[in-house]
Parts: sequence; structure tokens; C-alpha cells
Amino acid sequence: MKNRIVAVFFALSGAYLGSLFFSPYAFQYIPKALPIALLIVMVVNRLAGIPRVIVASALLFSLAGDVVLTLSIKHSFLAGLTCFFLAHIAYVMAFYNLKKYTYHTQYSEASSKFTKGLISFCVIVFALLMATHILPASNTLYVPVLAYLSVILLMGLSAVWFGNTRFITSGALLFVISDAVLAQSVFHTPLPFSPFLVMLTYYAAQCCLAFGLVAAFKREGNALIA
Repeated sequence: MKNRIVAVFFALSGAYLGSLFFSPYAFQYIPKALPIALLIVMVVNRLAGIPRVIVASALLFSLAGDVVLTLSIKHSFLAGLTCFFLAHIAYVMAFYNLKKYTYHTQYSEASSKFTKGLISFCVIVFALLMATHILPASNTLYVPVLAYLSVILLMGLSAVWFGNTRFITSGALLFVISDAVLAQSVFHTPLPFSPFLVMLTYYAAQCCLAFGLVAAFKREGNALIA
């Protein structure tokens, strides 16, 4: 079942990435949101209790952000930023909640404190560089962008210290990269193939986070349905 879900997720993600060559087009938010919708269904079916609520909420806020950013409406970027801000808060709660659960070593790929510290240092330096690069160009969005940079930094550090698996950490770091590429595109000169890079790293991040969190909660009976 897991392999089937992964295969469908990659198929849906690949289809949307391919459609970017024809962007923008009518109802683009539908194929864009389908991969995340699939992850929501997977999480709802496999988790229960607080873990299900938190992880599903993170994905649901992300899906809302995907849709809003695609629509041609006033303040769509700010609305999308707000949705993803809430998604990151939910992910932070999910990572912190993992401290309450224990699971077999085969599912726990905890790095040494030195490695975690090194990764954290790199994430902090990268966030500071992005802030220095992006904030001066954010103009009226200075406060929302600063708040978003702060919460994604918190999300990345929480994944490193509380996520306890390389899958979760990789997902969080991919999310940071995706947002950095998007910020470069919005506030400065876009990178080559920027929309493709943003969505590729974004889908990979969400996949790693969703499956990583389900696996991490796997050993707790009241957190797992199937």
C-alpha cells in the first residue's frame, strides 16, 4: 500500500511539474494541490489522535497555501504566506510531539549531537544570509516576511533536534530550500527554471515529512490506525 501511494504521489507531482511548461492555465490549482491532498488522505488513514490532527493540519494549511498562491486575487502572496506560516507551526508541534513517543531503532536514525549542532549552525547561517538578502527588498511585506523567515528557521531546527530521523530532517531542509528559491524569485531575479525547482523541492519536502512523521509515530498504538 505504501509503495502504491508513493507511486501515485510521484505520478501526480510529475504531472504538475510537466504542466508548468504551459503555466499559467485555467484551474491550475487543482493539479498543483492533488499531491498534497493525497498525503492528507494517507495521514488521516494511518494516524489517529493528536498526531493525525497536527500532521493533517500542516498538510491542509500547505494545500490552502498552494491554492491561494495560484489564484489571481488581491494579496494572494500574503495570504499564501500566512497559510504556510501556520503549516510550519503545525510541523513544529508535530516534531515536538515526537518527544512523547518511542519507536524502534530501525525507525530512529538519530544523528549525534555534534551532527545536529553542525546542521543547525548551517541552517541558522543560511537563514541569516537569506534575511540579509531578502528583507531589504521586501518593502511593505517586511514584517510578514521576517515572521515567515523566523518560523521556517524554527521548523528546520525543530526537525533537526526533535524529528530524530534523516527522512524528517531532509524534508525540513528541502522545505527551507524551496522557500529560498521562491523568495529569490519574488523579491529578486528568478533562478533558471525557478518554478520547477520550487515545486520539485516542495513536493519532495512534503513527501519526506508526511511519510517520515507517520513512520516516527508508528510505534505508538494510539497514534496509528493502519
